[in-house]
Amino acid sequence: MIRALIQTVGRAAKHRLPMYAIGFLLSVASVTSVNARPLDDVTDSGEITIFVYSDYAPYSYEVDGKAVGIDVDIATELAKALGVKLQLLVRGADENLDDDLRINIWKGDLIHRKVADVMMHVPVDPEVDNRNEFAVIMGGYFQETMAVIFDQDKIPEVKTFGRFVSQQIGVELDTAYDFFLSGSFRGQLLQSVRRGRTFEDAVKLYASGEVPALLASRAQAEWVLTQTPDLNSAVVQPPMPGMVRLGWPIGISIKHDSRDLGYALTDVLSELQHSGKLEAIYKRYGVTYLAPIE
Repeated sequence: MIRALIQTVGRAAKHRLPMYAIGFLLSVASVTSVNARPLDDVTDSGEITIFVYSDYAPYSYEVDGKAVGIDVDIATELAKALGVKLQLLVRGADENLDDDLRINIWKGDLIHRKVADVMMHVPVDPEVDNRNEFAVIMGGYFQETMAVIFDQDKIPEVKTFGRFVSQQIGVELDTAYDFFLSGSFRGQLLQSVRRGRTFEDAVKLYASGEVPALLASRAQAEWVLTQTPDLNSAVVQPPMPGMVRLGWPIGISIKHDSRDLGYALTDVLSELQHSGKLEAIYKRYGVTYLAPIE
């Protein structure tokens, strides 16, 4: 997907958002992909390596030194369905989604060349898939959208973003949400935007009462609702003029020559959805499950 309507965004949550910058296209003639692991190799080895983003609540984050979150729980179910042990590869996001796919799926990092068999939380979009020759995106398992969480004791209602001409709103720095707030309404919101360097920092602005509202994904907003019980919060989705896509499906990525592994995991994800297990996983983190629209 085109990362932001406005232009390139820069770090972690950016790759998980609906619009991606065209960015830098890799020269496939000058690189060699790490050997893939088809389904038989994974099952014969007895383990599967699945990549999740670091510091990305409620999807994948750390509590008391342990990786937890929605994507971690789904990864656990995927490994269980294949009858293998789960190994997590946890890394922060790179400059853009293409870099994430390159580092985590088909080429590896510069030093250890470590790659995963599967990458969680990849936007399912033909443009991204087509321009990444060595990675395949499939298995949509969730429909992400945008939302605002706000303190009803400070703001009675949020029907439009015009509310924030006179009220502050928090956002994670350099995300599509940040670009939307900065570029909308002819710049009238510029003085109202308070930016956190990370999503955690942005949440702290809201939880501490420094800002009465926070713009993020709906899943993030609903998770923040569970983390701030002392606030009289509500989650809404006001109109976002200028945004072409307000929702985007999330899936997995595998290496281009490991498609049989991807097909097997897609079947598992479908079964998890139909059995209600996906909904139950999202509910653990206070998030409403939305089936992907592809």
